[in-house]
Amino acid sequence: MNYTRPNDPDHQDDPMDWLHGSLIFARALSLILREGQGVVVDIDGDAKAPGYPDAKKVLVYYLNGMVHIEPTDQDWEEGDFLNVLDSYSDN
Repeated sequence: MNYTRPNDPDHQDDPMDWLHGSLIFARALSLILREGQGVVVDIDGDAKAPGYPDAKKVLVYYLNGMVHIEPTDQDWEEGDFLNVLDSYSDN
């Protein structure tokens, strides 16, 4: 499988490619999302939500300096931007 270097047809990903790519992407999200803001993502294809292998939809949000991924059963549309409830915050 080659998810991390699509411009190199001979590249074969290894777990460190996935880890580093995920960390870089999480950092990019933390720069895009404001504190307490999230986006709804449908889970399909090869993707699985970490810790929630049966999740069909997740809320990816930035809170307290970290990007979080949580499953949701809400009727939100993929791509919706949401403000995370205060109950998630330590404040």
